[in-house]
Amino acid sequence: MATQRTTTHNLRTCCTAVLLALGTSNALASSFALIEQSVSGMGTAYAVGSSGIDDASTVYFNPAGMSRLHGSHLSGGLQIVDLNTDFKGSAEYANTGTGLDGAPISGKKKKNLDTTEAVPSGYISHQYSDKVWFGLGVNAPFGLKTEYDDKWVGRYNADKSELLTININPSMAFKFNDNVSIGFGVSAMYADGELTNAVDGGLLTATPGANDGKVKLTADDWGYGFNAGLLLEPTQNTRIGLHYRSEIDLKLEGNAKVSGLDAPIDSGNGKQDAKLDLTLPDSVSLSGNYSLNSRWAFMADVTWTNWSDIDTLDIKLQDGSRSVAVWDYDDSWRYAIGTEFTPSKTWTFRTGVALDETPVPKDSLRSPRVPDNDRTWLTLGMTYRHSPNLTFDVGYAHIFVDDPKLKGVSDNHNPTAGQTTGVHELSGEYDASVDILSAQVNWKFK
Repeated sequence: MATQRTTTHNLRTCCTAVLLALGTSNALASSFALIEQSVSGMGTAYAVGSSGIDDASTVYFNPAGMSRLHGSHLSGGLQIVDLNTDFKGSAEYANTGTGLDGAPISGKKKKNLDTTEAVPSGYISHQYSDKVWFGLGVNAPFGLKTEYDDKWVGRYNADKSELLTININPSMAFKFNDNVSIGFGVSAMYADGELTNAVDGGLLTATPGANDGKVKLTADDWGYGFNAGLLLEPTQNTRIGLHYRSEIDLKLEGNAKVSGLDAPIDSGNGKQDAKLDLTLPDSVSLSGNYSLNSRWAFMADVTWTNWSDIDTLDIKLQDGSRSVAVWDYDDSWRYAIGTEFTPSKTWTFRTGVALDETPVPKDSLRSPRVPDNDRTWLTLGMTYRHSPNLTFDVGYAHIFVDDPKLKGVSDNHNPTAGQTTGVHELSGEYDASVDILSAQVNWKFK
């Protein structure tokens, strides 16, 4: 009976780790959001935001911006994200109810987590009349991918973390007059995740770390939301944009599978259904764009994301047990300023800087799935106009990440069983930075 209870506890531990993984990311906006949805926008560190991007990628940032695009436009972009991350730390046993409390967990205390990933996006805008536009965007607004290994010291907290989202976002824009436009869109988002970590089967035989198994959770779902935007052009040289993107509720369903446990506890291997309700937060962006003359333009953006709606997440297993992950997230803010210089009809050059806050309130609630902390962006970009109908954008960003720290991060929070923390606690520090190289092609075909 004791063996079965402990095995169930280990399964719950894994599932909670999945929850924490979905809340952090190697992503490049707050928590697990990806802002990398426009290459031309990236050149100004996305300071152009909701004030109207000059290509079809405005569909994502503010569909009202389509009212500035004459004819039909197609944009396709790819951003290559290179994450440079090193971890150094240690882990120990805690709350075991035995003499193990405070004992170190074996494993590699240093880990290189460098990885390179691609973030694609595609958009189309079509002018139906002088007053009406239709648009469609397909992108990945959330995502993560990290992989440690089964020998590192934090293997009971995290091993592999992968989350894929695909967002399909049809939209419309209406132009009331030369000064006011509005836009609306709906979102259908598919989310698919896979998370793994080690199970400390050695705890059952008084030989911790000597009989590690592995648990793998996979889950997916579709969620739906909407977005709406306003674009004001009070003068020929001034634009003000306001954009709202709603929350999306996901009811992720899948299974959790334990494998690799050897005798005498191999009966702990098995699979059961798992469910998780996850809310992706809503956000509001306010942007301004001012053209000083035909060559110089300046822009700024402030974006608020409603992360504080997430206090805890609750996962439910087939056997009726529950596991609760405590986040206590704060709302986050992103501030960006940028400039554009257009010396000729052929070239436009951009630069920008941004401060991107993390919603993680303290080091003990930061997940090792992916280090997440405040970030500072420095960006460069340019547009080359090959012809009136064909343009190319390239961009580069370097992101300075405040060194994320872990302080006694537990592998589990399970108040339903009278247990508030898990038996493995991880502490350490990451050294992280990000480089992004991106390219986009824009085609006006009507």
